[in-house]
Amino acid sequence: MDRDTSEPHELVDGVPVRMIARSGQSHNVATTNAVVALAPSAKMKLCRTTSSDTAVRTGQCGVRYPDVVVDCGPPDPSAKEAARPTVVVEVSSPSTLAIDLKDKIDEYQAHDDIQVIMLVEPEVISVKVYRRDVHGLWTAEKYDDLERHR
Repeated sequence: MDRDTSEPHELVDGVPVRMIARSGQSHNVATTNAVVALAPSAKMKLCRTTSSDTAVRTGQCGVRYPDVVVDCGPPDPSAKEAARPTVVVEVSSPSTLAIDLKDKIDEYQAHDDIQVIMLVEPEVISVKVYRRDVHGLWTAEKYDDLERHR
C-alpha cells in the first residue's frame, strides 16, 4: 500500500488514510523509551520489538502502524507486517488522541494475538495500559504520576 507513495497511509475500513505527520521530541522520546523498556523481555521470549514502520493488520480491511510493536511471529527480516503482534504502543498527540482512544483501541482489542495495548500521552505524562486476561476480557490501568512508578 505504501510502496507507491511518499507519505505513509493506514488502511481504515478498506480506505487508505494518510497518517498524520509525527514530529517533536516528546513523541520520539516516548517511542524510544517504550522500545527500550519492552525489548529485553520480548527478546527473552524470542520476539522482536520494532517501531513505526511495522504494520499491524486490524481486520480484513484494516492496517495500522503503531509506534511500537512486539512481534512474536516467526522471524522474517523482510517482513513489513507483524506476523503475531502481542504488544502495541500508540504515542498520542492532541491531534490524534480521539482516534487513538476509540478507533485504534477497538481495532487492537479485536485482534486475537494482541495481549497488551499502551496508549502514551507524553504532553500530559499519562500512560494507559490495556491488558487481556486469561478469559479474553480487557482491563485498563492508568499511570500519570512518574514518582509513584519509578
